[in-house]
Amino acid sequence: MSRPLTSIADAALDPVRTALRAAAHADAAEALRKARQRKDELLADARRTAEEMLATARADGEAEATAVVNTRLAQSRRDARRSVLEAQRDLYDELQQRCRVAATALAEGPGSEELRRHLAERAVAQLGSDVTVTDCADGGVLASAGDRQLDLTLPTLAERALERSGAEVAQLWRA
Repeated sequence: MSRPLTSIADAALDPVRTALRAAAHADAAEALRKARQRKDELLADARRTAEEMLATARADGEAEATAVVNTRLAQSRRDARRSVLEAQRDLYDELQQRCRVAATALAEGPGSEELRRHLAERAVAQLGSDVTVTDCADGGVLASAGDRQLDLTLPTLAERALERSGAEVAQLWRA
């Protein structure tokens, strides 16, 4: 064991103790200052990182939302175009049906014999004098000569006339 210091030796160590305490306080104060400075730097870095992450998340969210909106808009346009085309097809089919009905009605109206005679003459003009002409129930004639055939039935003639008037029919869609 060590012996206790004498009061003189103890008094002589007071300045050393004071200096050591002062150095310890200074070191503690410096460590505390550095810790606070490091805390502030870490908080500033964390705030910058959080702001960058938030900005990135916003940009990603906006980009994704824009992509979703553009996809839905394109689908809506396709759906609308399909609806328009279906309506046009329905109208064209109805027009075609009405033309057939109107053409068939010609076979029962006044002048039907003259129309039949005209169609038979046209068959002879196109296929020659050895043509066989057959009357059709819905009006008009079918003609054949050898392996050649000619369809001059009224519904077929009406359909051909409708096909030839394609530009005029297309104007219906612009109105």
